[in-house]
Amino acid sequence: MQETRSQILKLIKLQYSMTVNELAEALSISSMGVRQHLAILEKDGLVEFHREKPKRGRPIHIYQLTEKGNNLFPLSYESFALNLLQEMGRLDGCGLINKVLRGRVKSHTESYARRLEGKSLAEKVKILAEIRDEEGYMAEFSEDDGDYLLVEHNCPIVSIAEEYPHVCETELALFRRSLGQKIHREEHLMNGSHKCSYRIPKEQKEDKD
Repeated sequence: MQETRSQILKLIKLQYSMTVNELAEALSISSMGVRQHLAILEKDGLVEFHREKPKRGRPIHIYQLTEKGNNLFPLSYESFALNLLQEMGRLDGCGLINKVLRGRVKSHTESYARRLEGKSLAEKVKILAEIRDEEGYMAEFSEDDGDYLLVEHNCPIVSIAEEYPHVCETELALFRRSLGQKIHREEHLMNGSHKCSYRIPKEQKEDKD
């Protein structure tokens, strides 16, 4: 990202909300220059504004980060989840961890089902890729003559998967239950690949295992 826009995002993150004039003063650039950068950030969905009417003068635009903008900054969700699993392991061995992972598959299957209901297999795989992309997996859908393909270029739970490989199998179970189809994992980040890829045959009987 262009350096000035990156600085604008950091300043708004630190202050929670800022005006054009406040940003211009902090960055030592013109208000017009700040507005140009903010217009690009707004177009990219990283900032938004609301208007406040002062006692005197024209309304002031107050800029804040959107959820997408906030997500540019480091989060500790993964390490927090890993620490929780480690603590559960100390309390109850693998039993409690496996129970939690099974519960996760169940709840995610129900959540996915609401978006996949009534769709064709092709639509289901495409929507599943969209869901996974929203969840941070950088997923994409494609197809060839005989199969649909789901590829994930990122794993936001990689640290968890490294310590608890069973997580990957629950992910595969989640896909199978959500699509009601057999799925073959061809590439796997945990096996040294740079992505996880899944192949779903276009012609097959339902398989909900």
